[in-house]
Amino acid sequence: MINHISIAVEDPTKTANFLAEVWDGVAFPFPPVEGGYFVLANDGKGTAVEVLPANTILVPGEGMPDETDFSIETRTEVNEGQFVKNGTTADFGPVHLNISTKLSIGEIRAIADREGWRNLVCNRDKGLFQLVEVWVDNRFMLEIMTEKQTARYREITDPNFIMTAFADILAQKPGVEVVSALA
Repeated sequence: MINHISIAVEDPTKTANFLAEVWDGVAFPFPPVEGGYFVLANDGKGTAVEVLPANTILVPGEGMPDETDFSIETRTEVNEGQFVKNGTTADFGPVHLNISTKLSIGEIRAIADREGWRNLVCNRDKGLFQLVEVWVDNRFMLEIMTEKQTARYREITDPNFIMTAFADILAQKPGVEVVSALA
């Protein structure tokens, strides 16, 4: 299970409010990053997105903590990853996020339209599954699935389904080993 992810956007307030609305959730200020937000979904699982200004990057901390008598009280702040401001931002990148919502396709698209963001219904892999593609700030791809779309996604991401559906493709990839913890 993925508990949370951090994304960097041009307008963190707008994006945080959008996510909170789509998730029937809430957006809180994110103290580690000025102008950032922590958006918590109303799913009872702690699912969240940290929404950060576009010029924010994450870098490793310094050194390692003393592991002698390491406990919950051991201070690790200087050793932890740090959010820092960077002078540049990329227009596009490989990271995207797929989330579920109780809203309908029309409701998702209406909210994205209101924000002025590109959005469309997509039939991924020739109709294997469907989602709404929303381009936050017209630069970050957010895939949003309705409850029905999420149910289909869960069906096709079952490892047994994948092994059967892609058996021919997997057989054509010599040297690619399917590792399973299911046995």
